[in-house]
Amino acid sequence: MKSTIKKLINQFGYDLTLRRIAKSSDTQSKSICFIHIPKSGGISIDLALREQFAVAGQPRFSREGAIAMSLAGMNREINDLDSISEFSDHHAKQLSGLLAYHLAQNWQYISGHVTTNKQLLDQFAKQYHFLTVLREPVSRFKSNYVYNKLTNSLPIMSPNNLSTDNLTQEVDAILSHRRGWQMANVTSMCVTGRFASDEHDAKTLQSEFSDNLEKYSVVSFLDNLDSFSSKIYTLTGKQINIGSHNTTESHLDKQKQCVKDTLQNYLNEPHINKKIQHLCRFETENYLRAKEIYS
Repeated sequence: MKSTIKKLINQFGYDLTLRRIAKSSDTQSKSICFIHIPKSGGISIDLALREQFAVAGQPRFSREGAIAMSLAGMNREINDLDSISEFSDHHAKQLSGLLAYHLAQNWQYISGHVTTNKQLLDQFAKQYHFLTVLREPVSRFKSNYVYNKLTNSLPIMSPNNLSTDNLTQEVDAILSHRRGWQMANVTSMCVTGRFASDEHDAKTLQSEFSDNLEKYSVVSFLDNLDSFSSKIYTLTGKQINIGSHNTTESHLDKQKQCVKDTLQNYLNEPHINKKIQHLCRFETENYLRAKEIYS
């Protein structure tokens, strides 16, 4: 039936992905909000949660729509790493507002690449269970970089797949720029609602990161998704089954495989790995502290 419906829709020139949502409309004492940190297993986790908790008419946030929203608030061209970084700072702050709007609609299940902040959590923590999964920062950075290079077609974000020339030089340029700092500090951005402006700010932001995580009902880790499933069952009485979706390998052809291999080899070069570790040092401290508390 699913295959037949998709073929019929394809005949009219549309593409469609069908995902199961909750089989019943039973409501929880609290609704669910999953904060999806990029390249932390989020698509697979979201699909498992959505099958149990989502209801019709409450889809996952549109990435394209969120970006269009943020672009409407920019008053300059975005055509180099400086302007790309400026847009990313702007976009991060807009995402908390987007999330707050949807939280106010009393949806039963909400998920997406969105951000929380102290004010939002204080306002909605009694109404929603906030959930997230964290990943070791250096491996998350590398995975995110390669995935973006293979799949991102937006010139307003970097890296993207619009050019595969000078792959290693592009890595060097990004790691030496604020854009590299942003990519290294995505996790704290998702939890606090903004990128730290500099090293001093990143150190200050660590306490806000910890305080905000305390308001989440479930904090778990990519290297132990069984624990995440167990926590969800304890919280809601419902069992989720996490599969494997949206892996980097699922996007590969021969040319992309070459790009992936080149990048992975270069990102693992000792001098490059050391730079990434340095960029991720505050996130690594956050991660290890969270491991002690929530494992």
